[in-house]
Amino acid sequence: MAKEFADDGVQFIFLYAREAHPGDNKPHHSSMEQKLQYARDFVEMWSIDRPMYVDDLDGPVHKAYGMLPNMTWIINSAGQIVYKANWTDHRTVKMAVEQLIAERDLRRAKARITPYSIEWQPNRENPVVKFMGGLYDVPGERAVAEFIAAHRKTNGEEAATMIQRAADEALKLRQAAPAGDD
Repeated sequence: MAKEFADDGVQFIFLYAREAHPGDNKPHHSSMEQKLQYARDFVEMWSIDRPMYVDDLDGPVHKAYGMLPNMTWIINSAGQIVYKANWTDHRTVKMAVEQLIAERDLRRAKARITPYSIEWQPNRENPVVKFMGGLYDVPGERAVAEFIAAHRKTNGEEAATMIQRAADEALKLRQAAPAGDD
C-alpha cells in the first residue's frame, strides 16, 4: 500500500513497539539492542519495505497511542489524528487513505468540505488456527500458553477453550507437516 500511494504523497511508517506475543524463542525485550534486533528480524521475516521506527525500551510512544499490539493511526500533514483503529486491516486503511486523498483534492480545488463522524465496527477474518501455528513457530510454546491464559482471564472459559482447540489443531498440523515444510 505504501508503494500504491507514494505518488499521492502519503507516507507509511511502521512502529515496532513491543513483541506482541513474547515466548521461548522471542522473550520480552531486556535491552534496547535486543529490541532493535527483533525489529530487524521482523522486517526481514515479513519483507517490510517502509521505514521502521523502534519505540524506546519502556515504550512511551506505545503507551501514548493506546498500547494495543496492532493499531493503525493516520496523522495528517497538520499533525491531527484523522483515523485510528485498534486493529490493522488493509481494506479499511486503504479506504481511509483514499478518502483522505479525495478530501485533499477537494480542498485544493477550493471546494467547501465539512467534517463528519462515523461509528463503525467492521469485522475481519481471524484465521485462529493459522495464528496459533505462527505463535508456535515464532515466539514459541510459552507464548501460546500465555495467549490462552489471557483469553481465559479477559474473555472467559468459553473463549479460552476455543483458543485451546485452535492451538491443538495448529500443533497437529505442525506435527503432520513433512520436515522442512514450515
